[in-house]
Amino acid sequence: MEENHKLLAVLGVFTALTVFSASLPLRALGSVLSFLFMAMTVLLWLELLERFPAKTTGWRMNWFEILLTFTVLVLVLYWFVDYRAVWEDWLVIPIAAPLLWVAAALMDRFDVFNRVFHAKPGEKRSIRYALWATLLFASLVAALFVAQLVAPHVDRWLDKVAESAVDALP
Repeated sequence: MEENHKLLAVLGVFTALTVFSASLPLRALGSVLSFLFMAMTVLLWLELLERFPAKTTGWRMNWFEILLTFTVLVLVLYWFVDYRAVWEDWLVIPIAAPLLWVAAALMDRFDVFNRVFHAKPGEKRSIRYALWATLLFASLVAALFVAQLVAPHVDRWLDKVAESAVDALP
C-alpha cells in the first residue's frame, strides 16, 4: 500500500503541473506541457485504479476510489473544454496510436515482414524501417481524416458543456 501513497503524491503533482503549465506566458508551450501532464495524470490514475484492492476494503476506500475517478474525469473534461484549440491539433495522436498499435500487432503476430520479404529476423533493416515509416505515415493520414470528422461534433458538445457550466454559475 505504500507504493500507492507515492503514486497518489505524484498524481497530485502532475495534476498541479497540468493546471500550472497552462498559465505559462508562452501559451503554446504551456498548452503542450499541460497536455503532456494531463496525459501523465490519466496514466497514473489508471495505474492507481489497477492497484486498488479488491472488494475486501471498507466503504471509505470505495468512496475514495469513486471520488478520485470522478475528480480525474472532471479535470480531463475541463481540460478539453478550456483548451479546445490545443486538443484539436493533438487529436491525431490518440487516434493514430491505436491504429498503429493494431497494425504493428497484426504484422508481428502474422510475421508479415519476414513472410513478404523472405527475410530472417533482423535482416533487411532499411526495408523494415521504410515499411514502418510508411505504416506510421498511413496511420497519421487515417487519423487526420478521422479527427476532421470527429472534431466538429465534439466541439459542439464541448460548447454545450461550457455553456452549461457558465449558466450554472450564480
